[in-house]
Amino acid sequence: MDRAPQDGRWIIAINRHEPDRRAVIRWDPDRFGDERPWRVASCEHGYPTNAFTDWMSFPDCPVGKTSGDEQPREAIP
Repeated sequence: MDRAPQDGRWIIAINRHEPDRRAVIRWDPDRFGDERPWRVASCEHGYPTNAFTDWMSFPDCPVGKTSGDEQPREAIP
């Protein structure tokens, strides 16, 4: 987690105490110095810096048509 982004972007992380669970979290730059800087996407609950063991970025969004009459999707910059 030492290399996890601390710029406010959302990531997927593994909870240290429940390794089978994943959480969508982000480092809240507004909470610099707070003991619970990791914020969960589904609520306002915070976690301490050592609450997660590993992380990954979100995969890129698919580009192009998916089916039927849908318009092609643009890649997110």
